[in-house]
This record gives sequence, structure tokens and C-alpha cells, in this order.
Amino acid sequence: MTIARWAPALVLAQITSLQVGAAVATRLFDHIGTWATVSLRVLFAALVLAVLPGRRLRRIGRGDLPAIAAYALVVSGMNLAYFSAIGRVPLGVATAIELLGPLAIALLAARGAVDIAWVALALAGLALLTTPGGTSRTGLAFAVAAAAFRAGYVLLTRSLGRRHHDRTGLVAALLLAVPLWLPVGTATGGSRLLDAAVLVLALAVGLFSSAIPYSLDLVALRHVSPHTFGILLGLSPVIGLGVGYLALSQTPGGRQLAGMALISVAAVGVVRRTPPSPAAPAEARRRAGNRPPR
Repeated sequence: MTIARWAPALVLAQITSLQVGAAVATRLFDHIGTWATVSLRVLFAALVLAVLPGRRLRRIGRGDLPAIAAYALVVSGMNLAYFSAIGRVPLGVATAIELLGPLAIALLAARGAVDIAWVALALAGLALLTTPGGTSRTGLAFAVAAAAFRAGYVLLTRSLGRRHHDRTGLVAALLLAVPLWLPVGTATGGSRLLDAAVLVLALAVGLFSSAIPYSLDLVALRHVSPHTFGILLGLSPVIGLGVGYLALSQTPGGRQLAGMALISVAAVGVVRRTPPSPAAPAEARRRAGNRPPR
């Protein structure tokens, strides 16, 4: 059985891992704050990925530096925006709004009146989520920013995955982000960063929110077309709702549930109408057949 057949399951595992990591991260906010949490997340993700078993990391060429630098900035922005959002709004709500980023990518390939209807459905869902009624407007704004970064992340991950079929590019991007975040984390977290409980939680966040999902992305996005990937992403708010309920005792209201449902349905509807690239399956089969999974 090739890795391509397991790719959809890898995407679902990536989504679940992100939600679990986000739930763990909320436990750190009260101890060290959002900025320090992001700092530790990036640090531990870089360290874990650098020492993972497998092929040795390859040398980075000058031509790769712009893409890696852009990836480091996008990952940093996405982490900060999303963590800032989930500290203020329910996990499922933040995840649903963040989904609008990949949805926008799918819409670029969509055409016709029916596609416009899906856009209207997604906007209706966003309107339900952002209507005043106890939800933090600041948190919603951070979630929208996370959506924009998430769109850039998907595009750059596909590009980076084609350049480096192992984790070299990813590790380089995270290591580049570490010196940018460590001074921020030290300034905001102080001596609390050395607390044993904080370090254990931070390691868990680094694993579930960064190392595991980013590694799965680099594999899955090379074997799953944007068409299939977008459909699976439609389940993100559902998984976020479940993790938020089980781990954080979060129970969204009826309007929030309706908004999440509309965005999820719109995401699936748009991607199902988006014609998949005919070259993608052939490329996936070639890679799966000629290279062992990293």
C-alpha cells in the first residue's frame, strides 16, 4: 500500500494534532502569555524536527533562502495570530474562521454561479460568527489574520515540499524563526520559562502543534490534490469543536454552531466543484513508487 492511499488519513491526523496542541497551548497562556508560548512552540518544534530519525538533512542552497525566509515569517505569523485568537474565542470558532484562508485558495479555481453561492454561504457563516453577542472582537480579528497566514502557509508548504522531499526546508525555516522569537519569549515569559511544568507543556505544544502536523503536511500535500485537501479541511471546525468540548469544556452557542457549519459546508462545496489538476495524481504515483516515504 503506497503512501498516497494513506494521505487523506494523514491530513485528518494533522488536523487533530493541531487542535490537541492548541488546547494544550491554552494551558500555557495563564503562565507565560501568548508571545512566550509561541516562542517555546517554535523552539521545541525546531529541536524535535532536527533530531528526528531518517535521512540526514540536506544542504540549503542560496536559491532556497527566499522561500525558507518567507515560510519562517508565515509560520510565525500564523502561530501568533491563531494562538491570540484561541485565547479569546472558542477553539472551534477560531478554527472555522481560519478555514477561510484555504477556502479562498480553492475559490481561485472555482467558476460559475454555484460557486458564488458557496462564497455567499461562507460569508453568511462568517457573519454569524462575528455578530456581536459575547464573542471577543479582538479574538475574531486575530482569527481572520490567522486565515490569511494559513492561506500563505498552504501555498508555501506545497512549494517547499516540491523543493525538499524530506524535512530539510522545514527545519531550516523553524531554525531561522528561533532567534527571532527567543528574545520575545524571554522578555515576556521571564524566569517562568524555566519552570518544569511549563517546559513539559511547551514540549507537548511543540509536538502536537508544530512538529507532527508540519511533518504530516510535507508528506500529505505532495500526495493529495488541493481538491481533496480542501474537502478534508472542511472537517477542521468539527474536530476543533470536539477537542474544545472534551479538553476545554467549551460549548459554543447556537449561532456559533450554525456559523461553523455554514463555513464547513461551503468549503466542501467549493472544493468539490473545483476541477482537480490532472497532473497531480500522476505526480503522486510517481513519487510514491520511486521514493520511499521520509
